[in-house]
Amino acid sequence: MTPRDRIAAAKTAIAARESEIGAWTHLDWDAVDAQLTDIEAILEDQRGPLWGLPVGVKDIYDTHDFPTGEGSPIYADHRPKADAACVAVLRSAGAIILGKTVTTELAYFTQGATRHPVNPAHSPGGSSSGSAAAVAAGMVPLAVGSQTAGSVCRPASFCGVVGFKPTHGLIPLAGCKSFSPTLDTAGVFARRVAEVAVMAGAMTRNDWQGTPAEQPPKIARFGGIEREAATPAALAAVDAALDGLTVGEANRAAPFDTLGDLQLRIMRFEMRRESEWEVRTAFDQLSPAYQQLMHDGEAVSPAQYAQDCTALLHAKAAIDDLFGDAEILVQPSAPGEAPLYEDGTGDPVMNRAWTLLGLPAISIPCGIGPNGLPLGLQLAARPHRDKSLLRVAAWFEQRLAVPTA
Repeated sequence: MTPRDRIAAAKTAIAARESEIGAWTHLDWDAVDAQLTDIEAILEDQRGPLWGLPVGVKDIYDTHDFPTGEGSPIYADHRPKADAACVAVLRSAGAIILGKTVTTELAYFTQGATRHPVNPAHSPGGSSSGSAAAVAAGMVPLAVGSQTAGSVCRPASFCGVVGFKPTHGLIPLAGCKSFSPTLDTAGVFARRVAEVAVMAGAMTRNDWQGTPAEQPPKIARFGGIEREAATPAALAAVDAALDGLTVGEANRAAPFDTLGDLQLRIMRFEMRRESEWEVRTAFDQLSPAYQQLMHDGEAVSPAQYAQDCTALLHAKAAIDDLFGDAEILVQPSAPGEAPLYEDGTGDPVMNRAWTLLGLPAISIPCGIGPNGLPLGLQLAARPHRDKSLLRVAAWFEQRLAVPTA
């Protein structure tokens, strides 16, 4: 397909389903046409790995040709002058920014307009709601999200697509709304592992192709409170994915037994600190949930935060102990299927620890739950083993052969 063919296909898909799903907050076909003209002028031997591919960008990343609304009325009609660093890299790789996808309010839990692409009565997850739903609905082949707790892997699981969060810090975040610098990580969505590999590789200047590994890796389950939170259907889907493989258990002894609580306190403290302007100038425009987050952040003392950061340093230094002789950790991507829309965006309990440790993590479809909605298998590797993780994920994708949503 030519770039114009791809844009035409995206436009048709959006026209067919956007009123039902609500994945987009800003679309401007004139801006897309201007990008097309630039893309078509690039000589064939100078085309990047994403040449002519339409991409949706979560509405917390600055774009010079689209508004950046942060999912909040505080930023209505905000027009940045420049692209976020990762958006600029996407354009350099030949991508066409199709528009801005819906985020929950300031990338927290307050639900946006987006509905689940399989069953609109359910939530697509958050905070990268629109990005996951747009890919699942076939509106766009690729989309950018972000993860501070579970905002890539969880919506990918709920929507039945692939969501990949690289090692913390690999994708630049300049020009992205900061929430928790210790945790914030850019991520990507697509329908296949090879596609997120090429996209994330372009964004990090790495040669990631996502070709399947040649043999089963050494695997360990990540148990503890996460396993207790999972539904029987989610656990059964992971068991089926691991059937016939030799699987060990991750070492959840200290300092790994309280990672979820550690992540929550660090996130609350940093999100309160990073939201000082909104609190000072527009507190009444924040949702009750975000206002409560600000109060919760104030309750975490600087002394407690320093103690938690020290505990995190110790945990990161002991990551090899957590993995043992395993190459890959596994668990469900989310506790179960997507919740009903009115019940919120779901619990990130399955993702908090891996985000805190800065591990590369990926969610791939691994089955369908009792309500007919997708379930996900989540895999993680040691930091900077992203390429190996992608190869293992491709191996599982090939083994499971579960169709995307």
